[in-house]
Amino acid sequence: MADWKSWVKAGLAVVAAVVMGTSAARAEDQYPISTVRMIVPYAPGGGGDITGRMIAEEISKRLKTTVVVENIGGASGTIGTEKAARAKADGSTLLLAGSAIFTVAPHLNKIGFDPLKDFVAIANVSESVRMLSVPPDLGVKSYEELVAYGKANPGVLNYASVGVGSTGHIIGVDFLRVAGVEAKHIPYSGASQAVQALLSGDVQFVIDAMVIPPSREGKLVPIAVPADARLADFPDVPTFREVGLKDVRSSGWQAVMAPAGTPPELVAMIEKALKEASENPEFRTALTRAGFSPRYRSSAQLQQELEAEYAYFGELLKTMDLSKK
Repeated sequence: MADWKSWVKAGLAVVAAVVMGTSAARAEDQYPISTVRMIVPYAPGGGGDITGRMIAEEISKRLKTTVVVENIGGASGTIGTEKAARAKADGSTLLLAGSAIFTVAPHLNKIGFDPLKDFVAIANVSESVRMLSVPPDLGVKSYEELVAYGKANPGVLNYASVGVGSTGHIIGVDFLRVAGVEAKHIPYSGASQAVQALLSGDVQFVIDAMVIPPSREGKLVPIAVPADARLADFPDVPTFREVGLKDVRSSGWQAVMAPAGTPPELVAMIEKALKEASENPEFRTALTRAGFSPRYRSSAQLQQELEAEYAYFGELLKTMDLSKK
């Protein structure tokens, strides 16, 4: 009888261990906060908003929680970013971070956060694949024709971006400087508004990822891409380097960050979820179709890249007077 009781106790212990182990595994995959806010510091409908919503969906699915996107646009993304920096560092608030907000804006304006100290980098998810496009009514079909038009019609060209100091603005300034063309910069609160202004003819060119879908549909004329290689969907469109524009780093990353002090174990959970998402073919395809290039970087890699680009643009912007352009 004693042996029988011992056997039962041993069996129950094994079952308990299995159950506890399974529960622990489930708990490890379950984010401890039921609802998480992801601040997207851009207006709805733009590239950043689209990326943020796709990322929020992936995190929700993989960590079994609800990630709600909150759009807080304005001031080239710095208003929403400052709000994220001031949020509780308890894992309940995330930020869809854009590279220009962290590496360019601090050198141009007084902002209410420290890009190197007020956030913990979680993971880089994607990189912008931008394009310079013009409306069909402008009557130009190449970089050379756009430059010739600008020189023949001084003061006529306008171009749009998502704000002063945005990557699209900086690339535009460099393009005009190298080409010897004058154009007025018109900032908008979001990429979708800038592209709509382009489609309606209020501006004559935009350099942004959001011009790619309408260019693919024939609604805009693609002129050049600020990338290391031509885009697969546009094999006949030259790169900036091919037309002589090669001074400025033109890529921009989209990453997930959290307020500094967020528990490391929560950061690790989100980092793991984003890595898994980046390996998902469907997610990668969705990013590509939206005009972005899938590009995963770990927390440590993202932090290193952030610091390097912050220093790079700090030096570069000393040579540019963006306030007048």
